[in-house]
Amino acid sequence: MADALSPDGDEEGLADLHRILMRQLLRFTSAPLSGTTDVRLVRGVLLPPERRGITRVVLWDGRRPEGSVAYDVPLIHPRGENIPWTHLVAALRQVLVHPPVPDDTDPVGIPLADARRHMLDALDQVTFELGDALHASVLMVHPQDVPDGSGHLRLDGFLLQDDATARLYVTAPDTAGTLGLDVSLHDLNGQVRVGNTALMAALPSLVPDELDVNRSPAVDPYAPAGVYDFTHW
Repeated sequence: MADALSPDGDEEGLADLHRILMRQLLRFTSAPLSGTTDVRLVRGVLLPPERRGITRVVLWDGRRPEGSVAYDVPLIHPRGENIPWTHLVAALRQVLVHPPVPDDTDPVGIPLADARRHMLDALDQVTFELGDALHASVLMVHPQDVPDGSGHLRLDGFLLQDDATARLYVTAPDTAGTLGLDVSLHDLNGQVRVGNTALMAALPSLVPDELDVNRSPAVDPYAPAGVYDFTHW
């Protein structure tokens, strides 16, 4: 299995995929990644020295380091494409419902489970939570690979309007004050989605050039420059 699941690819490219996933998992060091009674928090995210194309996610209950378990998750699908971080987080959450049993230890003695095959199976029917969709929507306006202040839009805040819509508060060149952009967290089938590539690509031209055609009647004191409805994207 190890050989079959070892991806091709340059080392720096694989390391970049690992770093992206690592940054996204930081939010689960205090908020549970999985579990209500058997809570699992992220204790660490590591780049394994002995395996390529893998991120090692160390989980614990937040109290006892000796109860930690490490799970190896794939960054590249056997078909050759990169696995989006959004799907990796959601798939790992599903795998942890019935996690694989550790059958090894990592270099520092943490029990280690190879979760690669389980992750690939979960990717076939991955489901997302509201937090996944909101996090992806925020990154749509403020990607983590864009230095603060160098992007077209600046994210100033957000507020969920309901369980399907988020209002993103942004400032942009040539606008007088903060704008409120309403974006949908669901797809056309009513399922929670992560990321809206069409809207993400269009935003630089929509703001400010096409704001008027998307104006919302909503009045929001946090958005003195107006509220705009992009939920149809």
